[in-house]
Amino acid sequence: MSKTKCLSELHGQYFYQSLWTAQTRDYLLEVAGADSHSRILEVGCGTGVIMEDLQRKGKSFCYGIDLDFSSLLFAKNYQQGNLLALADGQHLPFSSQSFDITFCHYLLLWVQDKNRVVQEMIRVTRAGGAVIAFAEPDHRSRIDYPSNLEEIGNLQNLSLINQGADIAAGRKLLQLFIANGLINVIYGVYGNEVKEDKNLEAHKFEWNYLKNDLSIWLESDQILQLMESDRRAWTDRQRVLYIPTFWAIGWVNHSPKKPSI
Repeated sequence: MSKTKCLSELHGQYFYQSLWTAQTRDYLLEVAGADSHSRILEVGCGTGVIMEDLQRKGKSFCYGIDLDFSSLLFAKNYQQGNLLALADGQHLPFSSQSFDITFCHYLLLWVQDKNRVVQEMIRVTRAGGAVIAFAEPDHRSRIDYPSNLEEIGNLQNLSLINQGADIAAGRKLLQLFIANGLINVIYGVYGNEVKEDKNLEAHKFEWNYLKNDLSIWLESDQILQLMESDRRAWTDRQRVLYIPTFWAIGWVNHSPKKPSI
C-alpha cells in the first residue's frame, strides 16, 4: 500500500470523525466569537480536515501545525491557502497572543505532557481569546454490547495503550483546562445518536482500522469471526458502541500559571 493511499485512508478516517463533532464545533466557535477575521490555530491539524471545514464556513485566517510532515504535505496538496507548519505543540513557533482562537481535535489523548501543550495554546492566544478542545475520548469508559463483543473494546484499548495513548484523556479535560488558568470553562460530553441507515457505515468505518489494532493480539480468522459478529449485531439493531467523548472551552485573561496537578 502506497504512502499516499495510507494518507488518503487516514484522511477519510479524520473526515468521518469530524462529522461526529460538526454541530458542537459550530456551536463552540460561535460561543468563542469566531468570524471571518478571526485568527485561528489548530494544534495537531493532521491532513487538514477541520481547517478545510473552517475555510468552507468563511474562517479564512486558519493556521495549522503538526509533527507529521507527510500529513502536512497531503493537507497542502489537498487544499490550497492554508498556512501550515511542521512543529511540536509543546513548543509552538508563534509569538504570544498571536491568535484569537486556538484549538485541537482528538489530540490530547496522544500527548504525554498535556499541561505543556495547553500552556502553549494559552500563550499564543490573546487575552480574551478562547482555547478549545473539540474532542477527547474516554476509552476507559467504553461500552460494547452485546457482551460477546466486549473483547473488541478491551483489545482495542490495549492496542491504544501500546501506541502510547492515554485512554482516559477525556475525563481529565476539565481539570486540565482549569489547572492551567483558563477561566469560565464550559465542558460537556457528546451524545451517541445512531440512525438505522448509519449502522453498517459505522461498522465499516470501525473495522477499517480495528483490523490493524486487533492483529497484535488475534489471528486473522479470529478477527474475521469478531468482525462478522459485529456486523450481525449492527444489522439486527442490537449493537451498542459508546465511547464518551468530552469537549471543553475556556478563555484566556492572564498569563498561564503552573498547574496544580
